[in-house]
Amino acid sequence: MNKERDYFFDNLKAVLIFLVVLGHFLLPIRGDNPLVVVKRLIYVFHMPLFVFISGYFAKKIYKNGQYNFKKILYLLKAYVVFVVAIQTVYAIAGFEKFTEIDFFSQSGAPWYLFAMIVWYLTIPLVRKCKAVPVLLLTVVLALTAGYFKNVGDFLCLSRILVFGPFFYLGYFLEQKTLEKALQPKLQRLVVPCAEAICIFILAYGARLKDSLGMVYENISYYELEEVWKGPMVRLSLMIAAFLISWAIMFFIPRGKTRLSVIGQNTMPVYMLHRILLDILMFAGIYDYLGDWGWIAFFILLGLSAGIVYVLNNSHVVNQVNRILALHTPQLIRNLKRQRAR
Repeated sequence: MNKERDYFFDNLKAVLIFLVVLGHFLLPIRGDNPLVVVKRLIYVFHMPLFVFISGYFAKKIYKNGQYNFKKILYLLKAYVVFVVAIQTVYAIAGFEKFTEIDFFSQSGAPWYLFAMIVWYLTIPLVRKCKAVPVLLLTVVLALTAGYFKNVGDFLCLSRILVFGPFFYLGYFLEQKTLEKALQPKLQRLVVPCAEAICIFILAYGARLKDSLGMVYENISYYELEEVWKGPMVRLSLMIAAFLISWAIMFFIPRGKTRLSVIGQNTMPVYMLHRILLDILMFAGIYDYLGDWGWIAFFILLGLSAGIVYVLNNSHVVNQVNRILALHTPQLIRNLKRQRAR
């Protein structure tokens, strides 16, 4: 892997941000439409893998007893801007009032930014712990969370707990271990398992409607017909996410590609595509796509690719970065200059 820039992860993030966009554009399609199963297959692994990558690069958040508060404040600002932007679109469309905005309960895309802040803040508590106990504890918390109806969208708590094992797995994973995990001999074992899981979901996904509904990870076990199956369903989905994610990484290029630039600038795509989705949804695009079956899938496939390409434009990226930039007050800058002298 490149010492200056880890293009492997840039390429992986590019693939994932495309799947995030596609998954969100498939989200409004419901009922017996075959695309619902495709959507849920994407949701099985795309965010767990994204969270894993976030954990992998979280090692620099806390070093030598000091936080990288700039990164945390950046995420906090991005979260607030994101929530306000979405609520503004909903208010203009007449779907909700702007005064109904809620920064403490999010079921949509902003949850990821809030969860990242929480995970970052836990790093001082886990950094000196051994990986296995932490991972076992987070898996237990993920499995038991489904029994509590109050653990849901409030403070994004359900997703924080359920996706937590993937974050901490990334955090504790060293590059040498990752290299060993991506050896060709393991590929011959992992990839067939992942393929079998994907085929199973696509073939029987319609019959497992309630179980696969758990992939959104913000609902309790009481949504299932048989509550006692909840932990087994969730654990099965976590294992499926782990194996599919592992299999995908075998096919990601290690060197610099055209995908690398996209992977370096995923925040503008992550935030702006959701705004575009809401606008198109309120404009009535799904009144037509819902009846088009697989034709709709290829339309949304092309639309998602186009949106990722457009939003990765340098002008868009620079503008978003300018909005989200943390500006130091003039007084603080003057004090720093005086100290430097």
